[in-house]
Amino acid sequence: MKLLKNSYLTLLLVWLIAIALSITSSNGIVAALTLFFTGLLPFIFILLWLAKSKTGESIRGYFSKWHTGILLIWFLFAYSIYAKKWAAAFINDIFHVDANSLGITYTLLAALFTPFGILYQGGILASLWITVIVIAVFLMGILPFLLLLPIKFKTVAAFTGTTFLVVFLSSVFIGITAGFASNKELLVTRFALWADFNEKHLCTNDWSTRAQSVLFLGGDRVLAYIPGNPQGSRYVPETCDFAKKI
Repeated sequence: MKLLKNSYLTLLLVWLIAIALSITSSNGIVAALTLFFTGLLPFIFILLWLAKSKTGESIRGYFSKWHTGILLIWFLFAYSIYAKKWAAAFINDIFHVDANSLGITYTLLAALFTPFGILYQGGILASLWITVIVIAVFLMGILPFLLLLPIKFKTVAAFTGTTFLVVFLSSVFIGITAGFASNKELLVTRFALWADFNEKHLCTNDWSTRAQSVLFLGGDRVLAYIPGNPQGSRYVPETCDFAKKI
């Protein structure tokens, strides 16, 4: 119970539970919320640090100044542009259609998931992992010198234990996040199928009997979701004959 009083550890526990649920469940909402929470997790940690630490308290004082507010507005403007660009490109990579065709998914990706796309890229995670290794090697390298200095053994032991704990937790976080990031396409796909695709439609073509759901692209064009499609892709652009069967 004492551990749960630590806000940082509580957030990590909630995050791990969310990841476990998203992996074991095919629910689109769970996938969406997990991606959202994972993307915001570093920002939440920063906000907690700003709210609780003395250093954070002094930093917060700068936000009351007018020039900082202007810079923040410009940052949010640039961030919103990047968010829409990233979301549109990501949707196009998956479905090969205009992102506006998946209105709900596009809006949610641009509004909520962009931090995930910014932070959890392969190059960033690899650099973070290398940084953790370098810091760990450096700290372990100075350990023998600490034993030679007139420092209490308890202090050295606490330093060593803290170092190992930080390195271990950082390794777990980076490893889990890297694996989770590699599956973000699957999670976004689950959400899109739930939010933007339609299981009921008036298409009477032969392919409609094999399609589980369709995405209306405008006019008579649709994107059919056909699981186990023998032709390869599960998302097939088709022409829809709206002649209703009586």
